[in-house]
Amino acid sequence: MDIIKFVAFLLVSHLVLMQIFRLTTYHAYFWKALPVLLAHSALVGYLLFAFAHHKFFLWQVVLASAWLFSIARKQRKVAGAMLSFAGEDADTVRLMALSSAKTSSYYTYSSFIYVAGFSLVYLAIYNQ
Repeated sequence: MDIIKFVAFLLVSHLVLMQIFRLTTYHAYFWKALPVLLAHSALVGYLLFAFAHHKFFLWQVVLASAWLFSIARKQRKVAGAMLSFAGEDADTVRLMALSSAKTSSYYTYSSFIYVAGFSLVYLAIYNQ
């Protein structure tokens, strides 16, 4: 039964995270949405401890990281396809490449912040 609760927790936390990432990967909203991402990652770390999912902590880290990495790979493929459809106008291609690179870097930053955030909060509470 514990595993079912953990899987539900993982899915719900990831679905909420993806909604937050919709904001943090936009160039204009990254800094404004960063407190929401930090709060969510802290909440996930706290709830992981509060629900006594201690034996699943490393699974949370590994599965969340793998999931975020696989999404990043898919986004990279989509960005490559967008660039191929951009046409031959150098300014358009350059603008799309710059936008894609920024989005990718914001996604990477957001992913790192999320995994590090919930890990640090969980470990801080666990070690008290």
